[in-house]
Amino acid sequence: MGDQQIAVSLNISDEDSSSRSTCTFVTVPFIQKIIAETIGTYFLIFAGCGSVAVNADKGMVTFPGISIVWGLVVMVMVYSVGHISGAHFNPAVTIAFASNKRFPWKQVPAYVAAQVIGSTLASGTLRLIFNGKHDHFVGTSPTGSDIQSLVLEFIITFYLMFVISGVATDNRAIGELAGLAVGATVLLNVMFAGPISGASMNPARSLGPAIVSSHYKGLWVYMLGPTSGAIAESSCMAEISDVTVSHATASDIKDDNVHHILSCPCLASKKLGDSSSLSSGCSETISFTQKLVAELLGTYLLMFAGFAAMVVNKNMSHIGKAALWGLNVMVMIYTVGHASGAHFNPSVTIAFATCKRIAWRHVPAYVLVQVGGATLATRTVRLMFKEEQPQFLGTVPAGSDLQSLGLEFLITFYLMFAVAGIATDNRAVGELNGLVIGAVVTINSILAGPISGASMNPARSLGPAILSNCYRKQWIYILGPTAGAIAGIWFHNAMKSVKPYDEVTKFFSFLRRLAQNKVQKINTTVLV
Repeated sequence: MGDQQIAVSLNISDEDSSSRSTCTFVTVPFIQKIIAETIGTYFLIFAGCGSVAVNADKGMVTFPGISIVWGLVVMVMVYSVGHISGAHFNPAVTIAFASNKRFPWKQVPAYVAAQVIGSTLASGTLRLIFNGKHDHFVGTSPTGSDIQSLVLEFIITFYLMFVISGVATDNRAIGELAGLAVGATVLLNVMFAGPISGASMNPARSLGPAIVSSHYKGLWVYMLGPTSGAIAESSCMAEISDVTVSHATASDIKDDNVHHILSCPCLASKKLGDSSSLSSGCSETISFTQKLVAELLGTYLLMFAGFAAMVVNKNMSHIGKAALWGLNVMVMIYTVGHASGAHFNPSVTIAFATCKRIAWRHVPAYVLVQVGGATLATRTVRLMFKEEQPQFLGTVPAGSDLQSLGLEFLITFYLMFAVAGIATDNRAVGELNGLVIGAVVTINSILAGPISGASMNPARSLGPAILSNCYRKQWIYILGPTAGAIAGIWFHNAMKSVKPYDEVTKFFSFLRRLAQNKVQKINTTVLV
């Protein structure tokens, strides 16, 4: 997982070599992988479940602390043994990789056994340390209904596997940041799903403590939910990741929107928009349908995590909610940025189109899937948490309309200015784009959340509004972010250009063309 590209190639190599000789299955490298999986799972469960036990005993770790421990220990272990075993630590992940032919089926039983053994040993160690106290059960048990927990485990494991597939198995992604992205995903999932299902995402994580404590209530939820969620995502991601390597012209590349927040490796050293440098470049062509699927799933998971946290963890502080949104954005950028550009936001898409960084003909489809993803996420949260009677998940001004409009304009200007700086300028450190943009979202949420709701995204506001049939003040969250994003990217373009005056006049010529087109349409209508 930490370096899944290397790990997968090792696994495939084992499979190929064993096809030539049936006696080479148990090799030294394979034994090393099993040992790495056992030790990695042991420390993963020991640290994560240990924080639960310490909190139950002393009450000092707190729920956010437990979430942070889980996220950090996953990140650490991914970087520690990912290059050896692939850092699965999870039967659901192993089975999902095997179902998608990224891992040999014959190695699955040994991997799963190592993971369960590691989890059981860690749970046994914790039981000994805490003298076998019965109130220190560190496993998972549904606090809501079994069906609610089953669906939640399916979705959060789908989310986890979506990130793993995006950052760790796709050679277009920044593999060095896989551990960071996967760890952040675990932290997020624990934050919003922990109070309901325990946020297992891992059959071994639930099975080990259950074996040691002989506590099997609801265990089937943690076998079926994570496994089916991981397999479902693996099949889905296979379609998004299926690309064709081809030679592309500069016009093809411009139309195909390869200004992605995470750029294709073979274009990493080329300046976007420079026709001469791209005239004979290699391009990993992604179909437009694949981009739309990536945008839909990315927007859905982004909104689902944010909305679910608002409903499930009502006591979460304002700072905690802001950090959750920022981490969520960071994770999704690293996961699908290389596939769709990771817009997730109609304002960003429209702003890029005004600078000819995405074809205008693609804008309606992008906006449609973004709003659709937000609407589906809202619907899912409302269906899952009917009993909790979720509050309105959209955004409504707490101050005056003008105050909220100005604030939305400014924070989206700031967001788009950062996006333009880190994602469209080849002098920037592109590998850090997810961190930078996630940090901007966190800052803006802390600053503007109590006043305007810190939407920065028409889809984020429209999705809940559509389902709740509550369109009060929605014009603020359409006009403010869209105008702010356009102003932000054009201001950045003028600032970095060697001829800033040309950038300004280009912007006004763009506005003039819009006005001319509108007049032509009016004249045509009158004539008809």
